Amino acid sequence: MEYEEIKTRMKHILERPVQPIPEDKLEPERKRYSEQHKRSREIFEKAKNLIPGGVEHNLSQNKPFPLAMDRGKGYRVWDVDGNEYIDYLMCGAPIILGHGFSEFDEKIIEIIREKGPATGLTSEYELLAAEEIIKHMPGVEMVRFLQSGTEADMAAIRIARAFTGKQKIIKIGGSYHGWSDQMVYSIHLPGTGAMQSKGIPNECYAHIVDVVPNDFDGLERAFKDNNDQGGIAGILVEAIGGESGSHPVHPDWNIAIRKLCDQYESLLIFDEVVTGFRLDMGGAQKYYDITPDLTVLGKIITHGYPSSGAVAGRKDVMSVCTGSLGEKIYIGGTLAANPISMAACYHALKLMEKFDAVGKATGYADRLAKALNDLFATRPDLGFFVYNFGPIMHYVTTGFFSVPLTSADALTQIITRQKTADDYQLVTMSKGLCTLAGTRMYTCMQHDDEALNKTLEVWEYLLSLIPRG
Repeated sequence: MEYEEIKTRMKHILERPVQPIPEDKLEPERKRYSEQHKRSREIFEKAKNLIPGGVEHNLSQNKPFPLAMDRGKGYRVWDVDGNEYIDYLMCGAPIILGHGFSEFDEKIIEIIREKGPATGLTSEYELLAAEEIIKHMPGVEMVRFLQSGTEADMAAIRIARAFTGKQKIIKIGGSYHGWSDQMVYSIHLPGTGAMQSKGIPNECYAHIVDVVPNDFDGLERAFKDNNDQGGIAGILVEAIGGESGSHPVHPDWNIAIRKLCDQYESLLIFDEVVTGFRLDMGGAQKYYDITPDLTVLGKIITHGYPSSGAVAGRKDVMSVCTGSLGEKIYIGGTLAANPISMAACYHALKLMEKFDAVGKATGYADRLAKALNDLFATRPDLGFFVYNFGPIMHYVTTGFFSVPLTSADALTQIITRQKTADDYQLVTMSKGLCTLAGTRMYTCMQHDDEALNKTLEVWEYLLSLIPRG
């Protein structure tokens, strides 16, 4: 689905009132959810006394309570109550070979058995992993491994400032670049500024420049106005749009950013935590044929194994990570680049290439998107639709991510629309679909016709609960 059609369909959804599931039909769904997940509820009730909020994971389906998972295999996961799900969460995108892919896991088990988890010193797998990343990604000549995408984003902006000698970092509203102090600004929703910044001093945002996505004039103005105010060191970009494409960008948006970076001698930083090795083996930079100066990578490079992140880029830019005391930037991490993570990176990328994981996951996503759009077309009163960037799928039901903050009742609209989307997700989850935040699905190379048919059956059931408008 092209950009203009996505924007038009989104506009139509926002122009109509949300259509919730009537209470007389929703209450039995809540009851069924509770009855099916008694053990999960017990775990949650105990966890509330030990863990703030009772859950660690931002991606969890938390309403009315989070589900505790037991295991995963292929494209399926099972919870502690024995319920089975078709998994479209995929651990938030890193799983593309499928859960428990034996040829992959056996390699890691061998490393654990024969080498141990870590020594705090260099291993050959660092070199092997770096070579694989460099082989695939056009904008990468050197790699520095870290422990998360959040750390990698922190390192990227530090590298940009050190290399350019400039101070300001442009952040596109609605994009997510981890939870470090400087980056918790206009996250999730464009224009929200410091709304979610409790515990962060305002001074942390002194050199962050917020730009609304697809505001070409505002983007150019940000470069121009800050040129004599410390200058733009770099701009952080999710190439498919904020929140992994929840805020899709105009086809010329990334091109304009690249040109302005060149004009003002600033660094283009692609955050490829989700798109790297999922949108394409060469990431969004290869997919769109736009070469960034720095690339941020995260969880997918170890295919779900922990301590996973990297910042990578041109040799001259990455050179600020080397040198004598006082000349190089400081980056640390005792468990960064440990043998297990590096072996996972090397073997995961090798297997993704060997089995054409991206191609297969994309083929399934294309088929599912078409099938769901055909199904949603039978309910024009709802306006639901699906679009995908390869195996990164977005389904839009209430459009709460896209409510303009300029609307007089914006906050009420967002809350109302998100609650309805949460209710939809409660139904689909209890019927066996595991998705992300009621808006997103990630596919793997093992999703098949059975998964597709089951997915359609669940959505047909959900549509049957919503009265025709």
